[in-house]
Parts: sequence; structure tokens; C-alpha cells
Amino acid sequence: MRFGRTLCIALITATTLTACGDSGDDGPATPTIDIAALDSGNFPTEPRDVEATRRDDSGYFLEAMRIGAVTPVAVDIDPRLTYQRRYSRYDRRNTPTSAPTLFSVPEEFEFGQFAEGFIAGWEANGERRSTPLLGKEIQTYNLRFGTAAQAETAARGLADEQQKVYPGVPVPIDGFPGAVTRWSHEKRYLDVWLPHGEMLLGVHLQDPVTEPADPTALAEIAKNAFTKQIEMLKSYEPTPVDQLASLPVDIDGMLSRTLPTAERDRPGHGHSTEVIATDQAALHSEKSPALAKGAFADAGVDLVASDGARVYRTRDAASTVRLIAALTAMRADGYKEADSPRDMPGVECFDMSDPKGSWTTTPPTCFLAYDRYVAIVQGINLQEVHQKAAAQYKLLAHDR
Repeated sequence: MRFGRTLCIALITATTLTACGDSGDDGPATPTIDIAALDSGNFPTEPRDVEATRRDDSGYFLEAMRIGAVTPVAVDIDPRLTYQRRYSRYDRRNTPTSAPTLFSVPEEFEFGQFAEGFIAGWEANGERRSTPLLGKEIQTYNLRFGTAAQAETAARGLADEQQKVYPGVPVPIDGFPGAVTRWSHEKRYLDVWLPHGEMLLGVHLQDPVTEPADPTALAEIAKNAFTKQIEMLKSYEPTPVDQLASLPVDIDGMLSRTLPTAERDRPGHGHSTEVIATDQAALHSEKSPALAKGAFADAGVDLVASDGARVYRTRDAASTVRLIAALTAMRADGYKEADSPRDMPGVECFDMSDPKGSWTTTPPTCFLAYDRYVAIVQGINLQEVHQKAAAQYKLLAHDR
């Protein structure tokens, strides 16, 4: 992407979309978007009832989202851990039917056998380098159990299972004498479990490059992880289990106005893919959370809806200008500028720069704004992403 024109385009976008409902001052006229002229193909253009997607276990996934809202991203723990290779479609929600991704466990391992009373949780990750195995990597877990005793039992059971695969030695974590730790010199893994009331906090760290192999620096990162996580948990109010089913699927109708995922793209794991997240939880789905964190703060992002598109709610219409500029900059690698959708002035689109590339890794992408909302849509080709952009615009503008 060439970003000399990005801010200019974003300014056009913001003024275009706010002009639809604001006669404003005596400044120059700005382009308007004629909704009736937009080609949205067969994609849905009216808000849907997302409550209809509720399942028997939806409350557990919704509680997991609440835990994600109080879980630090890796860069909150260590400013050097600025990358997230596993982002976007990677589901970080943990429930009794969606177990966390664990390291150093037997092939036949089943999380449920060692997690009696597990309710919901969140897993996060971060890396020092964008390329695997070239620097420190971290995986954290923020898991809620029914009782403190169940969290303690799970900590011991999980640690015992990991010990079977890669035997190691305990390493003290300064300030956390209750932590169950294991350092595997063979794998350069440090695994730590810390019961904290009804929560079980976990950290998996690896450093494949430092010579000689030494867990001291990793233990310091684990200490920082627990310190930050416990601090953030102070704002978490657990939902009673008998009230999980009453947690709202949507907030302020944002999910209902977010383009749904096409049936062909839905994963086969059985639970819903659509989520509404706070700004903190949404950072876990950004490739560059450090940059995104600053962009969110600057634009006043407070909610992000994700399904077949990704919709950000900013402070006001003017803030969409800066957010679009930041989001396009963060997604520049592998892209070139492409035509905007017909009859949608100001919408910025990009296609893969490598003609031999794949849409699965570098999908054609468009950025658009409506009022205080910014949306990102992707497709298998430019025609599809143009139609998706039109459909998403219609959804945001519907009855407004």
C-alpha cells in the first residue's frame, strides 16, 4: 500500500459519510453515497436478530469474552513482545466445550479430565519476532473455576501432565510462592500455573535462541504477567453460573449491523463465530497490538464487532479518519492499492501485490466508514469485497 494518499482518502471517507445526515456549515459540498445505487450482490443488507444464534452454551462463551476484557495482551506484559502471529480467526475463548491450547501435554491429553469445575477463560499469545523460533514467545491463560479448590487442583494436575512429557525442574517466581513451575532445559520451556482465588493463571514461555539457556529472564516475564493479570482482574465481576444464559449476545446492536460470516467460511467446531468485544479484548485479534492499542486510544475505540466483517466504534466521526489511516498502515505488507467500489467514493481498497499470492493469506480488503463506525471487509476477489463493502455500508446506514 502507498500511504501518501491514505489520510486524504480517510478524510474524504469521514466527511462523505457524515455529510449524509448533516447539512453542517457553509464549507464546500462533499460527495454523498446513494445507497440505492450500491451493488451489494446477494449479501445481507438488513440488521439481523443475533439473539437467534444463542445456544445452550452461549453464556459460557460470553463470559469468556468478559474475561478477555480483563486479560493483558503480551505487550502489556513486556514491551518487546510486540507481535501476534495467531490473530484474527484464532478463537481465544475457552469454555468446557472449547479447551485452551496447551503445550507440553501428552498426545492423548484431555483438558476436561484435569479441570473439574472449569467455567470460562481466555488465552493470549505474543512473540518477540514476526518469524517463529527467532525470539521469546509467550502464551497466557486466564481461567475461571467454580471454586478456589478446583483451581488449585487443576494447577497441580496440569503441571503433572506437562512433567510427564518434558521433565523439568522448578524455578521460583519472585513474589508468587504459590506458583507451580517447571523449566525444561531440553525444550527451553518454562510453564507456570498460579491459582488466584477461583481463577487459574497460566504462563507458557519459550526462548529458543538465547545462549546459554537460562530460565531467569523468562521467570521475570512470568512475574510481570501475573502482576499485570492480577491487577486487571480487580475490575472483573464473575457472572454467577445460573445467570450466564442471561448475558447479552449483542451490545448496542453492533453485531446485528455487522456483515455475517458466509456459511462456507464458518468453522466446524459448532459454536458461534460472531463476537462483540471491548477494546482490550479486541486487541488480542490484532496482528500488531502495540500499534493497535495506540490507535484505539487515539480514536476512542470502545467496542469492536467481528463476524463476516470487523466493525470498530470510535469516539466520533472525525476519529474514523485517524483510525482508518492507522489500520491501513498496520496491514500494508503484501498489498497494493485497488479500485474502490462503484458509487462509493472515499472507500479505500487493496489487493495482494504478488500476482502469485493467495487470497487465504492476503485477501482483497476494503476500509469504509459510516458516522462513528469503521469497517473492514475482505473477500476472495475484488468483486466480492466490493459487494461486501456495499452490504456493510447498507447495514450501518439502515434506518439511520
